Amino acid sequence: MEWVGVFFFFTLKVLVFGTGMFFAIKWHYDQDKKAKDEGRGSQLPADMRLFGTMLIAIALSMIGIVYGGCWGHAADGGRGGALACAFTLFMLFMSKPTAQAIVSDRLGQTCHTKNDALTEPAPATLSESLDQLARLKMQTEQLRAAFVVRLESAEREKIYISIAILISMLAWKFGDMAANWLNIAH
Repeated sequence: MEWVGVFFFFTLKVLVFGTGMFFAIKWHYDQDKKAKDEGRGSQLPADMRLFGTMLIAIALSMIGIVYGGCWGHAADGGRGGALACAFTLFMLFMSKPTAQAIVSDRLGQTCHTKNDALTEPAPATLSESLDQLARLKMQTEQLRAAFVVRLESAEREKIYISIAILISMLAWKFGDMAANWLNIAH
């Protein structure tokens, strides 16, 4: 009769976790689709690179602890955290976008600079002045949109890098104790 409770709770657990995973994957898919529709696709590779960096830093930290606890010396448990910290900082500085990427518009074309506006001939008529004003307004909106996209990307970058540095520093500092505990439990 005990198997009925175990079967019931196991089935409930699978259903709850399965539903949660489905909605999590759907939400990420919808966010990627929304980002592509809004033209923010140029920032996604940098964001994915930093997310991958966070995952690799966590994996390196855990591998160092497991290696130190199971096969090496417990004192070597923090070396994975040290490697993860160095890797995270390297990727942080390598993932900075160029100035051209920051001011690019949705079509991937760069906006005109102040020097380009100075080389244009002065408008002769009122309609040419209005056309030039409309172009300047469009360029300003493009710069504003690029700035907003960069701010959103910087916010995600801050989160990913903070998590990676925090976990790698904790593994670096306390990895020997965790490896020693793993060695005793093993």
